[in-house]
Amino acid sequence: MNNSDSKTTAIGYRDVLGQTQYMKLLVADAVNRFGDSVDSITFTWLVYALTQSASWSAVIFGLNQIPTVLVQPFAAAWVEKTDRKKVMAVTDALRGFFVLALAAAYIFHVLMPWLMIIFTLAISTAEAFRIPAGNGMIPQLIELKYYSFGSALSRTVSTIMQLIGTGLSGIILAGLGIPAAIIIDMLSYFISAAIIQTIRPLSGPSPAASCSPEASRPPQMQRPFKTARSSEASQYPKMQRPASAFRSWWLDYQASMRQGLHYVKNHPLILKLCFLGITANAMLVPLNALITPVITTVWGQGAELLGVMNTALTAGMLVGGAIYPYIDRIARPGTILTTGGMILSVNYTFLSAGRQISVSPAAACIAVSLIAFLMGAGLALFSSCFSVLVVKCIDKDYLSRTSGIINAFSTAAMPALSFIVSILALYLPAELILFAGAALGILLFIVLAVKKVEFS
Repeated sequence: MNNSDSKTTAIGYRDVLGQTQYMKLLVADAVNRFGDSVDSITFTWLVYALTQSASWSAVIFGLNQIPTVLVQPFAAAWVEKTDRKKVMAVTDALRGFFVLALAAAYIFHVLMPWLMIIFTLAISTAEAFRIPAGNGMIPQLIELKYYSFGSALSRTVSTIMQLIGTGLSGIILAGLGIPAAIIIDMLSYFISAAIIQTIRPLSGPSPAASCSPEASRPPQMQRPFKTARSSEASQYPKMQRPASAFRSWWLDYQASMRQGLHYVKNHPLILKLCFLGITANAMLVPLNALITPVITTVWGQGAELLGVMNTALTAGMLVGGAIYPYIDRIARPGTILTTGGMILSVNYTFLSAGRQISVSPAAACIAVSLIAFLMGAGLALFSSCFSVLVVKCIDKDYLSRTSGIINAFSTAAMPALSFIVSILALYLPAELILFAGAALGILLFIVLAVKKVEFS
């Protein structure tokens, strides 16, 4: 027991660097994050510039979450039976083509709000397949004893790339314009797809066989037939009728989905994570949906302050993600989740007080930087602990399905709340809506602390 503990204590970031295949995934995700960070400010301002409406910003944000809720649980069950590496590479490439089409629409002056809705749904649908595929590959790329540091390193590197991208976004927009920023995002998807193609899973190229809930029974094409043609049928599986093949696939898919839902239902920790994900995401809806109106109307500043806020938020996430594995050694998961959540929620409240704090552009810059940095640190502690719990508490045979279900549950309330926020924004000031979201977060984490909810 002591030897095991000492080995666990001795693990550090250097050990993760030796996990070559996991490092490839880390680099691919980091490239993705760089492109997304350059595009994030551009896309936010593009929506607001096209519509001049806080309500439209909330609507677009809500629609962006719908594929996660409606598609990802089914995509996760399907991913279990496929080559996850191919799913990741193809979906990254698809997102690249969708972003290319978005850039072309903008360049030729045909981009309209309804067209942005289509692009948003298309990109998010591809991502709904990519996320469970990536989660399901993790146990095939890194030993789980290294995963706390592996997850922290991944978040740290991605956050550094996000910090660089956020810092450069203003220069790119000023010097090259919106199309260049969007094209950089497109290239990041294609580069990520190329890197993923080089990954060689440690446990073999075809994880579906061991992960299938039907693995204990003979495959469909190997069942004995009553006719003398059974050997021919097994030699030529492609000769199976399309309708029969689809029916077989659909039955296996349904069985896989039911088994995943049964696994979640009978796993108390997963149910706690689903509830925590729903409420935590719900409290952040006003911030995510109204960030541009908050900066322009509550703080009275322009795109420069939004860039400063994103940079400070990213820096805070960098620090929080880097120190998480060390805190994980001395604190229980419930303590880390509660502490990170309270840091996030309290500073979230301060963000709604911009009219009282923003007496000058310099004061606004300093205040928002500090608030955003602390929010980022709290968010990184919370999300790092959450993601590590998901990977560690779920059997690897169910990881893609179950992580997809958790993501769907976690974002289930976001589309509806986004539409509610879009309506409230027509009648209420943005800071009041923001304060309500922060108050929900504070209440959630006070209840977790008082009830001493355990996540282990």
